[in-house]
This record gives sequence, structure tokens and C-alpha cells, in this order.
Amino acid sequence: MSTSPSTSESALADSIRPRLHRSLQPLFDHGNPCLPALEKTCQKILSLAGGLTGADRLAQLVSRDPGLACKVLQVSNSIAYSPQQVITSVPHAVTWLGLDTVRSIVAAAQLVEQLHEWPERRRILSGVIARALVAAAHANELGLAVDYPSPGQLFSCALLYAVGDLAVAHQAPDLYRALRGIPQRARTQAARIMEETELLGVPKHRLAQALAQLWGLPPYLVELYADGEPAEGRWHTGRHSLKGLVVGSALLVDAMAGPSSPTAVEAAKRPLLIGTGLPGHLFGEILMRALDRGKQLVRAAGLSFDLSGEDEPAPGGRAPAAAPEPIPAAPAAPAQRGPSAIETNPLETLQSLQAALREAKDLNTLLGTLVRALHRDAGFARVALCLLNPHDSNQLVGRLLLGVDPPAAHLHCLSGSLSDDHPYFLNLLKAAEPCLIEDFTTPMSVPVNPAFLRLWNPGSGIVAPLRIGHRPIGMIYCDSGPLPNQVRSSDYQAFQLFFNQTTLSMNRLAGLL
Repeated sequence: MSTSPSTSESALADSIRPRLHRSLQPLFDHGNPCLPALEKTCQKILSLAGGLTGADRLAQLVSRDPGLACKVLQVSNSIAYSPQQVITSVPHAVTWLGLDTVRSIVAAAQLVEQLHEWPERRRILSGVIARALVAAAHANELGLAVDYPSPGQLFSCALLYAVGDLAVAHQAPDLYRALRGIPQRARTQAARIMEETELLGVPKHRLAQALAQLWGLPPYLVELYADGEPAEGRWHTGRHSLKGLVVGSALLVDAMAGPSSPTAVEAAKRPLLIGTGLPGHLFGEILMRALDRGKQLVRAAGLSFDLSGEDEPAPGGRAPAAAPEPIPAAPAAPAQRGPSAIETNPLETLQSLQAALREAKDLNTLLGTLVRALHRDAGFARVALCLLNPHDSNQLVGRLLLGVDPPAAHLHCLSGSLSDDHPYFLNLLKAAEPCLIEDFTTPMSVPVNPAFLRLWNPGSGIVAPLRIGHRPIGMIYCDSGPLPNQVRSSDYQAFQLFFNQTTLSMNRLAGLL
């Protein structure tokens, strides 16, 4: 990859240099310390995404770097990427995630490494890289959905599409902050370009195009900067799809993460929806999955992604896997001393549950019905419902608890990061069936949160992953009370009976059955 600009490339740089804000003019000076670092990073990303490295070779390269191996294993074991198994080796992770995803993790690490060279600008550059990763995940997921021939190319292009932002953020942080505020005021492409020109001296995409040419990036990537937005309407060529997916994803993530209104976010979604031709409900599910996977990549890179408007409903129609609103808890029934209803009147109890599930019109009601039936009719002393944040499946949120009064502290204890606070529950959420934990006092291969053990003091319990289709949405926890109370094998059989009926009803409600 040559770094010597051609005559036309020099002409482009020379044509915009006199008009550039004086703080940005050093970007075209190879003596500028930021230029070689960014250029070297771009070259590494493209070489990693080139498709020449086989799975075995890539696994070897990752395994030699303990920090990188940890990042790959962290992503592969997140709910977003690995819903039904625990992955303990790098070769397994590479096979499971696929070459493109692992290359993307390595590429992100290459970008993040550069932050150590610019500690005074670390915070602002971290935001640029995090948004680029999330945009790359969106381009990749949408590309897979429309059978784009090279999803890995989409990821690398979307990641590198941020070179202009990176350069401005490094060279002139105050200018970049002002640049981030333009979409809040300018609602059209023409208005945005006008304000960018007033601020920077030239439109941002022209600055990025000149830098991409000077850095010797491939022509297909340089062409993405030719104008600010993709063509309107349905995309019918590979060139239009590349432009639409990369630029459209970048604009959408900028709208989601910036100081924009929900109206601006919806306007950014529309070209992607029309261009891909995807059904509305499928489009919404893909965007939710892309956001989740992008956040996992950001987290593995040691960064954070702030999403304004995180409580917005999923785009494009129904989203059955979204977290329900808080369910009002019924008064806790007194602890049952004798046999449970399912033991004394099994047929009548089961018929009553089935009737209640049939009457449920939404996910809230279904899950509330299950929790109350387990507590009232199956005889479990404590039953808790925990759900995954629909925008970040690493976050577990306690939502409803019967058998503890007041429930706040116990619910809070069940909430938090799965990877950091509840790795034991993370593993159980990947299981296909409910799990009976026979003895919480026995040391586990994966640690149980000490705060949970201290507060709940369980002897044994049941944890069941809640799924709609193959997608986890949360878990049910139940037990027979603190030590020395124990869950019996007959309790587990009753739980399975109630749980299976509810799972069928959830999938019917979601239209999957």
C-alpha cells in the first residue's frame, strides 16, 4: 500500500488546504505525529480484513497475545454471540465467531492501541472509535441479512469510514465537539454540509476523501467519501449497497449516540430500511442485534458506548424480545406448609395455568403469570424474574420477585453485568434447559456473585433461561427459601411443567409457532 500521493491525490489535498481551518492544515503534513500512527493503523485493519489468513493461523496469532485472546473469549462468551455454550479456547472462539468477527476484534484493538500515544485526547478519540465499531457491526449485520457478498469488507469499510472524525478529533478537539453538534441543528444534507464548511473550511467528507487518498486506501473505500449520503431508494448494485450500508450505518449510529431527537434517529433509519428492502419487523430485529453485538465489541476493546434514547422501542415493528415494563407485584402469599396445588390437584392446576396463559395479550402478562403460578401453585418460596436489557444483553435487570418483602435489595442483587457481576448466571443462560443447582455451598467452576450468596443464602435453586426462539431475554430464579430449605426433585419436575407451557405461549405470542 503506497503512501506517496499521486498527482490527482496531491491536487485534491492542495485544493482544500488553503480553505481548511488553520488547526487542521497540519493533517496534510507528514511531519505531523498523528498522521503516521493513523495511517499505520488503517493499513493493519485492511491487511487483517484481507481474507488471506486462515482460521488456524488467526487463532495462533490471537493466542500469542494474552490481552487479545481475553478480548476474543469475552466476546465469544457473551450472550449476543454465544447463546448456548461456554467457549474456553481461542481456536473454538475463532470457529464459533467466524473469521470476520475475530478480525474485527483485532482491528478494534489496533485502533485502541493508538490511544496510548495520545493520552491527552484519549476520551474524545475513544468515543469516535466506539461509534465506528457499532456502525461497523450494523453494516455487517445488515449485509448478512441482504446476502452482501463480503460482510467482512463492510465491517472494515465502516470502521475506516471514521478516519475523518479521528483526524479532526485528534488535531482539533474543540472543532470536533462543534462538529458533533451540527446534526442537532441541521436537518438536511445540504444544511449539514454548509455548516461543516463554515466550521472546517471544507465539508467533512471532502476532508476525509483527501486523507484517504494520501494514506493510500483502496479506491472502493475512497469512493465512499465522494458525497455525504447514499443514493435514495432501493439499492440494486454492489456499489450502491456498499455505499448505502457503510454510510447509512455511520449516520444512524451518529444519530443514536449524538444529541439528536428521536425524529432524527427515525430519519436515519429510513434510507437503510428502503435501501435494503427488508421487512420492517426483521429490520428492527437486525438493528437490535447489531447494537447489542456492537456494544460487546466496544466493551471488549475497553471502551464504552453511550446511547441517548436507550428506552426507545425497537425499530421497524414488534420486538418480542424487548424487556417488558415493570410488572406490579401481587402481595406475597404466606409460606406454604403443606403440599402445593400442583401436587394435590395437578390437572386442575395445569388447566388453570393454561387458561391464564391463553388470556395473556403481552409478554408482561405471560411472565407475571409464570412467576405467580410458580410461587402460588408450584410451592416455591421465592421466585424472581430477571430480564436482559434489550439494547445490551450483558446487563441483567431484576424485575419481579415474590416471597421477599420488601424485594428491592434482593432484586438489586440479581442485577448487573453478566460478564463482571454474574458470570455463573451467564453460563446458565446459555443452557438449553432449566438447571437445578443442588448445593450453592459447593465451590463452582465459575464463581457465584458473593453478594448474591450473602443476601439470598440459598441452599439449592433452579435457574431457567427465558428464550423467544433462540434469543435469550432473561431468566427465572426460584428456590425453597434460605438454608436449610432445599429444592426437591419433584419441585424441579413441577417447574419444568409450568416453564414449558409458558415458553410455548411466549413463542406463540411472538408469532414463532
